[in-house]
Amino acid sequence: MRKEKYDVLVIGSGIGGMCSAALLANKGYKVLVAEKLPLIGGRCSTVDYKGFKIPTGVLGVPSGGPFREVFEEVGAEYDACPSPQGRYLINGKELNVPDKGGFRAVLSQLCEDDAEIDRVLSAMRRADKWEGPSNEISLKDWLLQHTTNENLLGFFNNLCAMYAITEDHETSAKDFFLIRKLMIRSYGQVHFAPKGNIALMESLAKVIKSKNGDVRAGCRVRQIKVSDGMAAGAVIEGSQGELEIAAKVVISNVGPKATVALTGKDNFDEGHLREVDSMRPTLQMWVTTISDRPFFETQVSFLGTRRVLNCINPTLVCPELAPSGKHMHHSISGPHSQFGSWNLQEEIDLHIQDLKDNVPGFEEHGEVLHVGCYWGEWPTTRNSPYVGYTPLSQKTPVENLYNVGDGVGPRGWPSGTSGCAVTARIVVEDIEKRLEPEA
Repeated sequence: MRKEKYDVLVIGSGIGGMCSAALLANKGYKVLVAEKLPLIGGRCSTVDYKGFKIPTGVLGVPSGGPFREVFEEVGAEYDACPSPQGRYLINGKELNVPDKGGFRAVLSQLCEDDAEIDRVLSAMRRADKWEGPSNEISLKDWLLQHTTNENLLGFFNNLCAMYAITEDHETSAKDFFLIRKLMIRSYGQVHFAPKGNIALMESLAKVIKSKNGDVRAGCRVRQIKVSDGMAAGAVIEGSQGELEIAAKVVISNVGPKATVALTGKDNFDEGHLREVDSMRPTLQMWVTTISDRPFFETQVSFLGTRRVLNCINPTLVCPELAPSGKHMHHSISGPHSQFGSWNLQEEIDLHIQDLKDNVPGFEEHGEVLHVGCYWGEWPTTRNSPYVGYTPLSQKTPVENLYNVGDGVGPRGWPSGTSGCAVTARIVVEDIEKRLEPEA
């Protein structure tokens, strides 16, 4: 079997893997990224279909925060355009979200009177500045202590489902406030990549390759090697057969469960295996609809629908994502209960019915191009911040074997572009403290 040597092997080219690899390569480590799919990026990639550039999961990217900071640090191009200011629709009526005025200006349009505004804001201030809610109560139950206003509850549920992926009745109140404080506030304005998200991942790959590293698509990892309780590399398989990679560090971006499977359960202690088994993955669906005109002149979030959370149109600012004269809209939804029973076809039908009921011109001018669902073995998030949730460590019981990505996001950064980039930063900083580049 042929052999190669690297300082670090990264398994999977999603956001966590590519950010880790780019940061390490920029610091002098020789890095190999092995991706089993024929294209890089994972859920932050792009597929060309009938002339449209369809995202594989990530619909928009942040203007700031941890993800953008990786690009700035390593000198990778961040080609992305800002979207128009978003708006909320409540039963067809637009909620004005002012550029100034703060959260109170939003609440003033949802609350019944000033007393309710003051009551909710006072509770939120205590949660932010003194002591956050318990991890043993849901966001909805926490809110019901302060309001029963359906419009206000719907507003919080929309935010919760967008950023935590779970709805308010299943999400830890403690974690929602940390997500709001850290991930949401750092995100900034939604941006779209005019060449598709894959261009951003290719920008990071360019950095890795320029620093004596490599990124290989169509390259499946068959086994993570362990010697004396330490990661020693992996056996990978590509177009030229099997190859043994020697590496002092292995970073897995394929999720903790897949990491255990590739390494072998016998290499992990019982506590870690129980933590991995307790992970709760989530489903999120997006429907891509095309038309010859935009349904909205901005990005819209809906309150009070069956399932659909929002509708975004990247072609408003990036027309090159679609054929000339065409518009491409993405709408997002998830089941009412991530942890109960649900039927995928019913969820799709409810999503489409929401579009018919809430998007003017959808039935007359819209054509569903694609329905994307991440669930099962490749969910939207591998571990959601449910009530009682405890984050997994990026370190594993196998020394020098790490996990990155949505399965191991710390509190306040459970998933998404920002959360995955945070896990990469944590792992890279730990590697720097412990190991010098050698290969």
